[in-house]
Amino acid sequence: MASTTKIANMYNDLAWEEIWGDHIHQGFYDLNTTTKPDRKTAQFRLIEEALRFGNVSEDSVKKPKSIVDVGCGIGGPAIYLAKKYGAKCIGIDITPYNVQRGREISNAQGLGDKVTFQVGDALQLPFPNGKFDLVWSSECGIHLPDKTKFVSELVRIAAPGATIILIDSCHRDLANEESLKLDEEEFFLKNKSLLPEWVSCAQYVNMFKSNLIKDIKSVDWSEHVAPFWEGRIWETINGEGDLEEYNEGRKKGIVRFSVITCQKPE
Repeated sequence: MASTTKIANMYNDLAWEEIWGDHIHQGFYDLNTTTKPDRKTAQFRLIEEALRFGNVSEDSVKKPKSIVDVGCGIGGPAIYLAKKYGAKCIGIDITPYNVQRGREISNAQGLGDKVTFQVGDALQLPFPNGKFDLVWSSECGIHLPDKTKFVSELVRIAAPGATIILIDSCHRDLANEESLKLDEEEFFLKNKSLLPEWVSCAQYVNMFKSNLIKDIKSVDWSEHVAPFWEGRIWETINGEGDLEEYNEGRKKGIVRFSVITCQKPE
C-alpha cells in the first residue's frame, strides 16, 4: 500500500510547477490538425473536452454552482472551473504544499472568496453527503490504494443530479483475458510504491454501476494526450516520481488515459 506521506512528498516540490505549470495534468490535442498548441492551451482543452463529454451545462440556471476538485494539485483546474461557471470551488489535496500554493495563486487572482483549498484524503473526503453539483477529479485516483472506496466517496459527496467527471490513467482493458500479461504485471509491480493499484477503465465503470449511478460514459484519450509527453515533461521530479517509467508504459500501450463521466440520480 502506498504511503500517503510518500505521495505528499512527491508533489511537495516547486519543480512540478516549473515544468508542468499550475495545471498538473495532461493536455488534449486535436488529431485532425498539424498545428500543435502549447502545453497550457492543451491542458485547458482537456478540461473543456471533459466538460463537453460530461454534458455539463453552461446555462445560467443549470450550470454548477458548487464544485469540488479532488486531488487538486496547486489549483489550476479548480480556479479554471470556478471562473468558467462563476461557481464556488473547493480543492482538496493530500499535499500541504499544494494547498498553500493553490491559495496563493487563487488569492493573487482575486478569487479567495470563490476558490478555497484544504488538506484532505480522497478516501475520506471531509464533506457531507450530497454537497457538490460537479465532482471533478483529474489524475488523482492513480495514486490511491483503494479505487472502490475512492469512487464511493466521489458518489457520496455528489448532490442528486450532479455530474461526476473522473480522469485517470488506467491499465488497458482486458478483452477475453483473465489478467494482464506477465510483463505487464511486472511493469505495474515496479511502480507499486507510488502507483499502488492499477485498474482498467472498464473496472472504474463497474464501480460506478455498483453505486447505482446512471448515464455512465467512458472514452480513451490516449492518442489525444500522447503529444503532451514530447520534450522534458517526463523528467524525474524530487527523486520520487520517475515519469520516464510511466512514459514507457504509455508508449507500449500498457497505460491508457481514460475519462469516465456519469450523473447521480435525482
